[in-house]
Amino acid sequence: MKRARYLRIVGAALFAVGLTAAVILYLLAPEEEDLGLIGVDVPTNAERHQLERMGGKTYVLAKDISDWFGSLWHGRRLAGTVAALSLAGFLGARWAAELSARAAPGENPPGE
Repeated sequence: MKRARYLRIVGAALFAVGLTAAVILYLLAPEEEDLGLIGVDVPTNAERHQLERMGGKTYVLAKDISDWFGSLWHGRRLAGTVAALSLAGFLGARWAAELSARAAPGENPPGE
């Protein structure tokens, strides 16, 4: 039972620290500037066309996923990423605590 309690405390601390860090990151991150149509669409369309010619639509999809994943680690999106990861860590710790509490020696197994 002590292990389950410890895991719950660790999960709550992880969640609190993660949300605090996310708020600080969001407040300190510079705002993203809107570049408009010129400067973004023209090179991107040419690049997408070249990728499609080289490897088909699969290459284009892989590049889009890579660009999206890379964008999660900069600016204000990093704050959202940190908040989501802290929530996932909190839920994982709660789940592990629940499993630990169920498997604690001296307790009856569920259903008995």
